[in-house]
Amino acid sequence: MRNLLQIIFCILSVLCVAATLLVGVLVSWLYALIAAAAAILFACLMLWCKNGNPFRRPPEEPHADYMNTDEENERLNGKK
Repeated sequence: MRNLLQIIFCILSVLCVAATLLVGVLVSWLYALIAAAAAILFACLMLWCKNGNPFRRPPEEPHADYMNTDEENERLNGKK
């Protein structure tokens, strides 16, 4: 599913870049900024699908804590 979304966002980004040039030449460069912003948005979404969520923290591994029982702390420290 991620690969499909990545391809779709890539195609939309390229189409928005092409639309930016056409709108800029035919209408106005001010209106072309809207298409350029859409191209940047789709490019960011494409990279997000490629690399995953960069803002997600990796899950913390459990560690020994004074709130755990002695058996749990020994298991977490690797002592048997």
